Amino acid sequence: MRYTHRLPELTFELGTIVFSPGIRAGLLSSSRLQPYLDHVLECHAATDFGIVSRAMRFDNVLAALMDTGQLTSRFFITPTICPPETVVIVTTHLDERTTTIRFASEQL
Repeated sequence: MRYTHRLPELTFELGTIVFSPGIRAGLLSSSRLQPYLDHVLECHAATDFGIVSRAMRFDNVLAALMDTGQLTSRFFITPTICPPETVVIVTTHLDERTTTIRFASEQL
């Protein structure tokens, strides 16, 4: 079930954006991927964490409040944007001041 209530004002910096090798390859092969990733980053920065469990949402809120740890978002991607990928994962590492974007099919 998707969480529909707005969370309290949580501010955090995305820092340096890092694309995984799969995302970089996808950007070269799909003109529709960049606008989708822009949208996903806006959602992530606005604390819309997409399709995550309650436990992950709790961990994200706690990390943002403490300004340490990581925040993770998961978003479905339609097959027409970058087949065969189905999920994009955005992770902000608050301690490192970086945000990584990768496909769920890629290893960490």
